[in-house]
Amino acid sequence: MDFELSDNHKELQQKMKDFFQKHIAPRASKMDISSSEEKLALMRENLDRLSQVGYLGHCIKEDYNGNNMDFVGQCVTAEELAKACASTFISARASAFLFAYPVQSFGTEQQKKAYLPYIAKGGKIGAIAYSEQDAGSDLLAIQASAEKVDKGWVINGTKDIVVNAPIADVFLVLAKTSSKDEESPAFGLFIIDRDTPGLEIGERVETLGLRGAPIAGLDLKDCHVSDEALLGGTPGKGKEQIEDVLVNGSLTLSAMAVGLGVACMEMATQRAKKRVAFGKQIGRFQEVGFKLSDMFTDNDLGRMLTLRAAWAYDNNEAEANILASCAKLFTSEALTRISNHAMQIFAGHGYVKGTDVERVFRDARFVEIAEGTTEIQRVIIAKSVLDKYLPR
Repeated sequence: MDFELSDNHKELQQKMKDFFQKHIAPRASKMDISSSEEKLALMRENLDRLSQVGYLGHCIKEDYNGNNMDFVGQCVTAEELAKACASTFISARASAFLFAYPVQSFGTEQQKKAYLPYIAKGGKIGAIAYSEQDAGSDLLAIQASAEKVDKGWVINGTKDIVVNAPIADVFLVLAKTSSKDEESPAFGLFIIDRDTPGLEIGERVETLGLRGAPIAGLDLKDCHVSDEALLGGTPGKGKEQIEDVLVNGSLTLSAMAVGLGVACMEMATQRAKKRVAFGKQIGRFQEVGFKLSDMFTDNDLGRMLTLRAAWAYDNNEAEANILASCAKLFTSEALTRISNHAMQIFAGHGYVKGTDVERVFRDARFVEIAEGTTEIQRVIIAKSVLDKYLPR
């Protein structure tokens, strides 16, 4: 069994690492502490830089100006970008994956041609709006509705925590397409341009971590869209489409966790070598050395799980979705342990506002929560185990 990356993946990894460390990483701290307007300007600049190196087209086919990267390649590059700046990674992912992937997978040819080439080259920024105040993992609780009218749909509802909302040019919005009293309601994903009448962008939301990521809510009031706005053109497919997006998306969040974990480990290792206490480097003390060894182990295992799941997707394995859930569960919880160890090694100097380790410590908490909490991942994995090994 060969655990080595291919030569092409190694070359890609090094190319992206060099670019991100030169053009993205030096701006991460500024992205965290700047004013709201400055953060939005910095993010637009970062996304433009990513488009120049081809990152925004990784999951888009060559027919639409992308480079059709396999899942292993996407995870390798995602790890490097998250390590450089987690906020930039989240914003780029919202456009280049969460918006682009469903359009490419389920969209009509007209929809693909209208948006994907621009997403890949950075000419348009995309976002996906599915969660609400009382609906996240429980998609059936979504209240946003789409009523069929002559030559289109009228959408009403509110969406919150939409990454890229303050800067996005186009949104994918999940809404119910059947009456609220039905036991199994139908859903649709709708492509809605920013300037569509009835669509309003809320105030930018401040978050614990990922403070550079542009996040806001959406308010839709009698927002009229044409029939062509329904993703794929067939009503009732929205729930299956969004579930597919979120399952596949857990893989890139796992890569994010590994990237942040490596950043924590590298900072903590440098600190352990530099800091001297009681006449020797603190890394020479067993208590600190054990923390560094645990951090390395968690990172390496997390990367192996992530790339194993990515390889399963690339080879159309039946258990790819479950492997992705396993990777998301392990890497997100491992990152929490790793970031705690890093903070402990820095001690009071890490707790100071504005330090790199303090920023990454806050960023790390996101991964256990986002797009399927650790509890939800355990439910998914347990169901698979029960279905596979226990007789009905």
